[in-house]
Amino acid sequence: VTSVVGFAPPKISPATLLPNQFYDWKEGQKIRYQVAGPEDGEPVLLIHGLFVNSDHWRKTLGGLSAQGYRAYALDLWGCGYSSKPPRDSPVAQAVNGENDRFGSVEDEILRNVELGTASGKESRI
Repeated sequence: VTSVVGFAPPKISPATLLPNQFYDWKEGQKIRYQVAGPEDGEPVLLIHGLFVNSDHWRKTLGGLSAQGYRAYALDLWGCGYSSKPPRDSPVAQAVNGENDRFGSVEDEILRNVELGTASGKESRI
């Protein structure tokens, strides 16, 4: 895997000491992720916010793993070590999620989605 600036990411994340793994997404795009915890642990998916990457979850990955969870943290497309195609490239246009956005999305897509808040309260759609 080679990043957009031409260097390969480290095999092990210096922040988490976990292997950097890559999912082959559509159109040849790569999504970087890290996994911690027992293979039979209940899965938890950690998604970072703006201006950070999956290393942001370094303490959380360790804590969840220690409690027996199988924690996954990924670099969103365009962030961290995931692919970063130019925004106006044919690849970016093909996978950006905006194609037919209002013509083909089913109403069911947002059913039973749980959103957490900083206060720890939950909101369910």
